[in-house]
Amino acid sequence: MGIRRLEDKCNECMLCVQDCIAGVWRDIAGLPTVVDPELCNHCSHCLAVCPQSAIEHDALDAEQAQRIGKKLLDPEVYREIVISRRSVRQYQDRPVPREIIEDIISLARHSPTASNLQNVQYIVVTDKELIQKISRRIFAISNRILKWIQNRWGKIIYRTFARGDFARSLSRYLKVMDYYKEKAKEGRDYILHNAPVLILLHAPARSNFSCDNCNIAATNITNYSHALGLGTCYIGFLTMSLRLDRTLRRWVDVPKGRRVFASLVLGYPAYSYTFTGSRKEPKVRWIEGSSPSAGK
Repeated sequence: MGIRRLEDKCNECMLCVQDCIAGVWRDIAGLPTVVDPELCNHCSHCLAVCPQSAIEHDALDAEQAQRIGKKLLDPEVYREIVISRRSVRQYQDRPVPREIIEDIISLARHSPTASNLQNVQYIVVTDKELIQKISRRIFAISNRILKWIQNRWGKIIYRTFARGDFARSLSRYLKVMDYYKEKAKEGRDYILHNAPVLILLHAPARSNFSCDNCNIAATNITNYSHALGLGTCYIGFLTMSLRLDRTLRRWVDVPKGRRVFASLVLGYPAYSYTFTGSRKEPKVRWIEGSSPSAGK
């Protein structure tokens, strides 16, 4: 692998040296110099920071390094995207064009990953019958679990081990399950919400930061989709079920050695929201240098 400084373009600003966390670029006798190309993790920072386009990197595609449209960066627009996004659970019976899904995933690949592993991959399901099949299976399993909790031994085990948020969630679903079953008979999908698209984000099962990498990408998918006029919803039940149910993993063809860490449905919302939601004030503990207790 070759990494080269184009001397005729380089203005010796040293930004490549300052920004290279891997230690590939170093200051040698006042010049930015490539010391050990094998240390490079292909993060593209040197290409991105160089104002003169004076770097060639055999492992990176320079054409993908697009000039940043800084005038388009608007904090108020991004703020509005974040606070107005909702988890959408009612969708139009309308397919999402493949090119739009490809555009969304193409943007998600710019999400940061630990050590720039770029190990997030995607499974996109647009087969409506399969989406419905997955939903019915999870709903049936959930119903059986909740029914088991209501019998004698289930209650004992539940009271012994269920704690905190998990216990409260189960209690809530127990109370409303009869209503869910009634509405399900009328065609309401309480698992995948009759969405036309299902996106599964997966990464190596035993990699330390796979969960973080997938969920950072998933967040970018939800926000960008919202900006495009689409709705999304995290489906935790599916993510959890895919860890336990080999049949589900086989249906969506999860590669061996990899695990789904985020599941999203996607589609055109059946209706829009006029107002943002209500959120608790954040609890923040500040640790500042002037604090007498700092460091103790």
